[in-house]
Amino acid sequence: MATETRDRTIWQRLIFMVLFGLILQVVNAVLTVFVVVQFLFKAVTGRLFEHARPFAQSLSTYVYEIILFLTFRSDVLPWPFSPWPTTPQEREEVEQPKFDFGATAGTPPYRRRGPRTGTPGSGSATL
Repeated sequence: MATETRDRTIWQRLIFMVLFGLILQVVNAVLTVFVVVQFLFKAVTGRLFEHARPFAQSLSTYVYEIILFLTFRSDVLPWPFSPWPTTPQEREEVEQPKFDFGATAGTPPYRRRGPRTGTPGSGSATL
């Protein structure tokens, strides 16, 4: 029974992989048009089309999500089965988990290169 379920799941994944392989080709065409337009805008005006920056960021993140799925690095189905990837500015508006990368109790402090503080021989370092 477990083998039958596993076999069915792998074939379902194959269908999604073919679908996202086709979507990746369409996105590649959109990306090519975007690159040409951005180049022409820069060549003509001397500056980038800044309003397109969020679109370019989310599109590149979307391509990354597809590649993660196609290479079995992720089991999460990309858009349209998940939300469209957000830009870093949009992520700042949403509550993001915050991690404390400092030294925790019971672990030695990490040293960095540079001048030491404290008395000579004390072994204390600035963080």
